[in-house]
Amino acid sequence: MKQFISWDDYENHIDSIVNWVQTQDFSLGAVYGLPRGGLPIAVSLSHRLNLPLLMDYYDRKIVTDKQILVVDDIADTGCTLKDFENNHNIICTFHYHTQSIVKPNYWVTEKGDDWIVYPWECDDSNEIQDYLV
Repeated sequence: MKQFISWDDYENHIDSIVNWVQTQDFSLGAVYGLPRGGLPIAVSLSHRLNLPLLMDYYDRKIVTDKQILVVDDIADTGCTLKDFENNHNIICTFHYHTQSIVKPNYWVTEKGDDWIVYPWECDDSNEIQDYLV
């Protein structure tokens, strides 16, 4: 089964992350979005939180005394997030599956076994990462 996320859902998820970040005692210096699913989220959060957007994670040197908000659309297996799991990063995702080897600091909603289709993806996307095919 597929679960379709609308642009309205997207905006609500962004609001949820912004509200959570604003209640925390972080010293954030920038936002980084994991390609591909984290990129639209990172751009929105960069605007909403008035933080620079890192296009390359290794540019974090410009904010050495601050934490990086690392975002992705989903923590499903957690493999793509594993390299970012450290005290310097705050990890947020729209969706989180309990099987993930990385538990984000914050996620908007827990994911079941449905395939999530985000509004920037094609409605007829295959239920496998298209870049893995």
